[in-house]
Amino acid sequence: MPPIPKKWKGICQSGQAFNSSNCNRKLIGARYFTKGHLAVSPSRIPEYLSPRDSSGHGTHTSSTAGGTPVPMASVFGYAAGVARGMAPSAHIAVYKVCWFNGCYNSDIMAAMDMAIRDGVDILSLSLGGFPVPLFDDSIAIGSFRAMEHGISVICAAGNNGPTAMSVANEAPWINTVGASTLDRKFPAIVHMGNGQILYGESMYPNNKLMSIGKELELVYLNDGDTESQFCLRGSLPRDKVKGKMVVCDRGVNGRAEKGQVVKEAGAAAMILVNTEINLGEDSVDVHVLPATLVDFDESVTLKAYINSTKRPLARIEFGGTVIRKSRAPAVAIFSSRGPSFTNPSILKPDVIAPGVNIIAAWPQNLGPTGLPEDTRRVNFSVMSGTSMSCPHVSGISALIHSAHPTWTPAAIKSAIMTTAEVTDHTGRSILDEDKPATAFALGAGHVNPQRALNPGLIYDIRPNDYINHLCSIGYKRSEIFSITHRNISCHEIIKMNRGFSLNYPSMSVMFKHGMRRKMFRRRVTNVGIPNSIYSVKIMEPEGVKVIVKPKKLVFKQINQSLSYKVWFISRKKVKKGADIMTFAEGSLTWIHSQNGSCRVRSPIAVTWKSK
Repeated sequence: MPPIPKKWKGICQSGQAFNSSNCNRKLIGARYFTKGHLAVSPSRIPEYLSPRDSSGHGTHTSSTAGGTPVPMASVFGYAAGVARGMAPSAHIAVYKVCWFNGCYNSDIMAAMDMAIRDGVDILSLSLGGFPVPLFDDSIAIGSFRAMEHGISVICAAGNNGPTAMSVANEAPWINTVGASTLDRKFPAIVHMGNGQILYGESMYPNNKLMSIGKELELVYLNDGDTESQFCLRGSLPRDKVKGKMVVCDRGVNGRAEKGQVVKEAGAAAMILVNTEINLGEDSVDVHVLPATLVDFDESVTLKAYINSTKRPLARIEFGGTVIRKSRAPAVAIFSSRGPSFTNPSILKPDVIAPGVNIIAAWPQNLGPTGLPEDTRRVNFSVMSGTSMSCPHVSGISALIHSAHPTWTPAAIKSAIMTTAEVTDHTGRSILDEDKPATAFALGAGHVNPQRALNPGLIYDIRPNDYINHLCSIGYKRSEIFSITHRNISCHEIIKMNRGFSLNYPSMSVMFKHGMRRKMFRRRVTNVGIPNSIYSVKIMEPEGVKVIVKPKKLVFKQINQSLSYKVWFISRKKVKKGADIMTFAEGSLTWIHSQNGSCRVRSPIAVTWKSK
């Protein structure tokens, strides 16, 4: 690693099982924050009171963002290869704010404040729950301050999909990241006694044991006892499950924990089944006993078989690692969806990135499941969530910052968004549960790191523009002060900026009752080559006419900025009455006249609201 940057002001804070000598040229800073936690919960925190990782989440996410290459990495032989973070030459500082019973807003804000003072370039927050107004959102408030200091903030979109309007971290100055799938599978096939086969996935290590083993009797305890159905602790009678293969419904407790419950009850194996909420989600685990996860449709078939015979039987066949056999990327089912609940004028999430079955570094004080009973030790483990997709984009942001150190956080975000892909590796539309994904699931699309380094044009935004935006969407003076610590007059700002629209790389258009026409202004800066000409290509949303002026942008030099206007004219009439929303989407793309592969794409999401 290169020397620690001279601007760095951070420290390596000592604590339980961690001291300053644990830092080096890679891990250049480490702090922990407990004051908020202890104010709410004064009892002793039952884990390392230090920056040391107690759950694996921090190790996994930080190594995804900036881990150096490690050859021959695997999880008990699964997914063997070179493990490499997105920005392997980046220095890393960690700020531990989450504990076993949660993450407190005051600790999060204190850590963000400290990171700004320490001199970070990128802030990666794999945190986020449900959407809240920006003036009540600690991450939005802390990230505004970071953005003012030129720091890019990247956050998880949340894991509350596929529910609409569930996306968290909605502030326009944050890069909000949803999750996508990979074309890598870990098959663990269920062979039922009636000859039917169910596709499942698992990373249980001792795979030969079950592939050649005898069939086991299946048991699903759902006779009015939901605790047994979900395999909660203490819910499985040993006399009913010993030596058998137990079926457990997803939900309530953790996936790997269900396996531990089944194992402790004396059962030999487990089939974890998705419910209607989880549908086809395929987040795998390094189970503590032979186990597999099947999707909702397969679970219906499995339960029908169990009910059809007195002695249902099954065995699991583990298939190792399979790559390039399925369409990818696709939107992860759990990835939170737009439109934005508190601010529908901004399309969220911004982009999607890999977040399903991601393999990354793991601490040596934990088993691969993270369960206290798991005595196995590994260097790598698997996790799923928008927590995993967030550091992918953080690492990409670090690479762009390194290549273009004068770019603002908005410019870096623009480069990632306008170069994102909306097709999968087969050239067809990215899917969301077997249907083409909408902009409310995809945002601008799936990240493409190489294209993002040279986007051609960028949409830049300055801190004052965000304040103008907050005024334009009706935030009060006190609410804006809570976010920005600036005492401003929206009346004066609106008077000076008539027709203002935030220079965002995506476009979210809302037609309320009686509204038929909207106009957006946008400004793009040439960061490619001088003497460039770009022509516009429009894919009109259904029911909307789109007019762009001018249709060509002629740049004489690098860093020159040019403006254009877009008119959206609704062909649909919004009926007054029930609170109904309808949607359509399209895109606006600037294409380089000499280099057709240089495309600067903005998604367009249109909403009609009757009230």
